[in-house]
Amino acid sequence: MNKPGNETLESKAYRMIKEKIQRGEFQVGQRLIEADVSRELELSRTPVRKAFAMLTVDGYLEFEDYKGVIVKNCAITKERYIEMLDIMELLLIGTIDKIEAKSLTFSNRRVREKATDFLKLEEATERQCMEYQRWFLNEILSYAKNDYYLQVVNQFYDDLLEFGEPDVFQSATKLFDKTLDNYVTCGRCLESRDYSEARAIVKQIINDRILFIFR
Repeated sequence: MNKPGNETLESKAYRMIKEKIQRGEFQVGQRLIEADVSRELELSRTPVRKAFAMLTVDGYLEFEDYKGVIVKNCAITKERYIEMLDIMELLLIGTIDKIEAKSLTFSNRRVREKATDFLKLEEATERQCMEYQRWFLNEILSYAKNDYYLQVVNQFYDDLLEFGEPDVFQSATKLFDKTLDNYVTCGRCLESRDYSEARAIVKQIINDRILFIFR
């Protein structure tokens, strides 16, 4: 969105409504009535209507029949995060199965280079850790030649970055050194065609995160 000093009316409406949702002023399950929100924000109804549409696309609002626009429960809680991790494990194992079945050649060079690139960061932020994880997953899943896999993993990280609760973000930073080693080792196993060990490492990555969340 545009910065406050240079924003359109619809981007202003978007920002103000989003902030109210994040602060809990608009609560989960609350029905938002266009006319009421317009009066509260002191904006006309057209930019508010457009902001509703954009916030629906971004996952903050949803449209329900006979109710209208409702504030959506969009937070990525521990429970939702674990459900997402389970799906990620299935996608990774499925990709390894395909690499093995088709005798595909996996190159670990890019994975090693990306790991080296990360280690050069003096103090990685939570967002940087998340983005590096996204990269490693995309690199491995790309061998499945399945756009759906990549769509799922990128939506997964888009949602985490936008809606992840603090504990979820901590798992990204606190475990990332170990996770980084595991990604490189997994890539090396795929390169040497040790598929059983590659699957075991994927399971270890997921289990480490689940244990951390419920520590």
